[in-house]
Amino acid sequence: MKTHRTRNAVLALTGVVALTLYILACTSFSPDDTKVIYPAFDGPGGAVGIAVYDRETGRSEPLFVPIGYENGITNTVKPRLVRAQWLADGQSITVAWPGGGDAGGDGLYLALLPWRARAPIRLFELPSIEKSASGLMQPLCIVGDRVFIVETNRQILRLDLKTGELVRHELDEEWDQVALLPAPDGTGVFCFGEREEGRTVGRLDPGSFAITSIMTFTNKAAQGSFLAIDRRAQRFAFAQENSDQCELVVLEKGAPVFTRLLGAKGEKWAFGSALFTPRGDALCASFQRTAQSRKGADYGLVEIPLNSDAVRQVMLLSTPESGDENDARIFQAGISHDGSTAAVASTYLACQNGDFKAEDCALFLIDLKDPKWKVTKVAIPMPARRQEAFK
Repeated sequence: MKTHRTRNAVLALTGVVALTLYILACTSFSPDDTKVIYPAFDGPGGAVGIAVYDRETGRSEPLFVPIGYENGITNTVKPRLVRAQWLADGQSITVAWPGGGDAGGDGLYLALLPWRARAPIRLFELPSIEKSASGLMQPLCIVGDRVFIVETNRQILRLDLKTGELVRHELDEEWDQVALLPAPDGTGVFCFGEREEGRTVGRLDPGSFAITSIMTFTNKAAQGSFLAIDRRAQRFAFAQENSDQCELVVLEKGAPVFTRLLGAKGEKWAFGSALFTPRGDALCASFQRTAQSRKGADYGLVEIPLNSDAVRQVMLLSTPESGDENDARIFQAGISHDGSTAAVASTYLACQNGDFKAEDCALFLIDLKDPKWKVTKVAIPMPARRQEAFK
């Protein structure tokens, strides 16, 4: 195990970058659930950054736009993915994006933003991260002030956001194709990877990096699926391969304890994200749905009870073209800590689709306690020179 310190630097909020490729971001609720951070356009030129919505006042304000940093010089970049998250203390926000430019390849930038405090923004550059874009398909694993990131297929980095200390850990040879998943309560890290006996989910000790296996299974997740762990770390859910229909499977100790078909035959489902509800009796997921009988795609939120109760769903917008299954990955929902509200932004669907309707570019807040799932729509103004911004 080796340690060294990453280079960190102070960034000013004046940095602006036009993001011309699609960007992944998920909404994130503040620990007290009064604020939501989400992707939004910054000015008529079409730069994309992070904004914060105040649920009490109903107002939004810009927060951050990523920039590059090389040899002491800031420069514009075109990250393929960006992800912003609140820290558990509510005093800071992390924003991460790949350092591989247009390719979204190796290297990762991570900024630590103070919230309502007179403190510098800190930028960490991690040049050795492989496939950093795919690593941001899931939220970062943050425990206290430490971030856990996959460096290679079998190597994990732990970054201390306060000191800048970086610890590198090599996993045993039995592990391969490793991915890290944050614990639903934000207090731990799960490890998911390939082993000789099958796909394995384990809990990673934040201090020693030791992995305690939870379950091993051979089921194969479908293209456009999600991975979800319940709060007790006993159940693991995903959409498994089924040629005729979307099929949800829930595993416990590696064995199926619940399966359910979704939608109708001929429909194709892909998911942006999914979480077990606080009670653990249902899954709440953002989705993209297409059908052979028509063009276009529907995007919305679905709640799937883990029993025979009816599925609840709300369709938030439709696009004239179906796109591909990867579009679901840029439509990820966040859930408030009290489990009462879901939030999802369509900003990056607008970046992908040249025919996207301006009225559909919004932050959607869904009241999960309302029997009809009342939707509050917060407009995200699109840039005036849209084609120049997205080409």
